[in-house]
Amino acid sequence: MSRLSWAPRADALSTAVLAHRAAAHGHAIRVTSDGYAGPASLAAAARALGLQAASLPAAQADAGKSIMPPRIVLYCGAAIGYPYYAYYSHCLWSLGLPYRRASAADIAGGILDGADLLILPGGFATWGLDRAENAEGVDDAIRAFLARGGAGIGSCGGAYYFSQGRPHWLGLLDAKPRYTHEYLYTGAGLLNVRLDDPALRRDLPETLELAYYHGPVYESAQRRARACGSFESHIMSTRLFIDNPLDADRFGAIMQDRVAVLAGDAPGGRVVGFSPHPEMGEFLRKAMALDGYVRKYLPIRGRKTMDETLRFYAKEDCLSFRLVLNAALMLGAFDAPGRGGAASVAASQAPPRLDLQRMNQAWRPAVDSLASRLSHEEPELSDLMGGMLDALRAEWESLVAAVQDWPDEALADELGYVLEDAVLALEAPPRRAVEMLVLLELPVRLLAAAARIARVDRVVKESM
Repeated sequence: MSRLSWAPRADALSTAVLAHRAAAHGHAIRVTSDGYAGPASLAAAARALGLQAASLPAAQADAGKSIMPPRIVLYCGAAIGYPYYAYYSHCLWSLGLPYRRASAADIAGGILDGADLLILPGGFATWGLDRAENAEGVDDAIRAFLARGGAGIGSCGGAYYFSQGRPHWLGLLDAKPRYTHEYLYTGAGLLNVRLDDPALRRDLPETLELAYYHGPVYESAQRRARACGSFESHIMSTRLFIDNPLDADRFGAIMQDRVAVLAGDAPGGRVVGFSPHPEMGEFLRKAMALDGYVRKYLPIRGRKTMDETLRFYAKEDCLSFRLVLNAALMLGAFDAPGRGGAASVAASQAPPRLDLQRMNQAWRPAVDSLASRLSHEEPELSDLMGGMLDALRAEWESLVAAVQDWPDEALADELGYVLEDAVLALEAPPRRAVEMLVLLELPVRLLAAAARIARVDRVVKESM
């Protein structure tokens, strides 16, 4: 047996990608106290990917729990939309976890019959999905899925939807947010969230810095809800995408030390609700910093310090993605035996063909357009952002040139969907420069995460 440990770098998510892809290809993989264990051939695959693997003593060969990657359905209906769901695309693919997207019609039509885990990103599930989508049967299908043992993870609007306090919410998290219908009273920013639950905090520090956009603030956990995390401290306000900054005074008055992550364990209610957005990763945090922290400190500390600040934000290896993985493990989504891969029920429409040429035709002009607009920024900031665009161009060109074929057809289908939405976002009227940087980097991050899965799949097939 081979042992694949998170140590010495808990942020190297290639560890999880290899373990999850090996399990998806039928190899016996166990989750252990410090990582994963698998057959002896797992070590050869790890070496081919530049990872460390060690032999597992025979006495520990049965240590840990057998896992199978869950069949994940990611809700991508009109109530969610792009880029909200695409942050979860990036998160899941960075963990080596494929998914099937689902519209309201797909959910009502039975796609959850072949699923283990439903993920509801931020967006407008806040109103209830039947109402938000002007459809029937979506809420009932989700209730039935959870009642028969399915698991759910929701961020922001998804967490509201799992909570109590408003008509058309599922009420599975037995707690009412401080603000329900009028949820914009909080604001947006980057916050420190304290991780209070050992299972959710597994192999993570006591706190994580997470993006926050008007998510539920719970006074306390109630009868059938377990508090897993709480708001600890304010780091920065933001106007990124939504011009409603959460300042430090308001945070201290209405949010500090209140519950930020809730879990429900009751039958029919195996769900985790994140008020903040662990799935947004670090490139959104980078944009927040560029819009505030860097603007302030660039004249004080100069180009080199700020360039390093921006350059060393994580890309695919984001610690916050481990929160989503730990939540899925905590909910038992990896436990079901005898299955694997994506949800098996067909979606309501054929996926668009993965067309990188069309993506290029939208992406490159959008980069050039943004570059021409940088003259409106302060000269030092314009120069810094121009360097960021140059680096992004080089990464995109390298990824596109390296793409040959996709061993996983379902992954190629989902990549086709999300890049089509990325094209539409880039062809829409231009936004503020910092926001356009996010919309330009998101497809790069998506392609990079998907390409890593493809590379690991090839290694698994060759080495194991």
